[in-house]
Amino acid sequence: MYRVPSRARWVVFLVVAAVICYFSVFTTPDGGITPTGALGLVGTDKWVHAVGYGGLGAALAGRRTHGRVGGEREALVFAVAGATGYGVVMEIAQLTVPLRHASVADAVADAVGATVAVAVWWTVSRTVARRDEADLRS
Repeated sequence: MYRVPSRARWVVFLVVAAVICYFSVFTTPDGGITPTGALGLVGTDKWVHAVGYGGLGAALAGRRTHGRVGGEREALVFAVAGATGYGVVMEIAQLTVPLRHASVADAVADAVGATVAVAVWWTVSRTVARRDEADLRS
């Protein structure tokens, strides 16, 4: 099975974190985003938060768990906590930016997105690992 080089995994993580920082702190809030999101449950901005921090959580999970023997659970918890913590830092950073405000609901969307994405990442990676083991045995 092809393994993504460590440097590439770091680059992906850093690019995702930088894009989130840019859109959280350096752009006009909610420019052109429709107020009602998918399924009409929450606003589009919450979906954007969930997807963004889901990507960050998955990138961090891939970075932390790649090639590990044991300690996978701790690495996954670290990925969710790291992405969620970064979301909280971005919300606090928004307090210093005109036209921005911090939002607990945004931080919750960040945490939910990170949790769901890391869970999906773990499920897919386990499925691929089992398939690879079965291929090696046959």
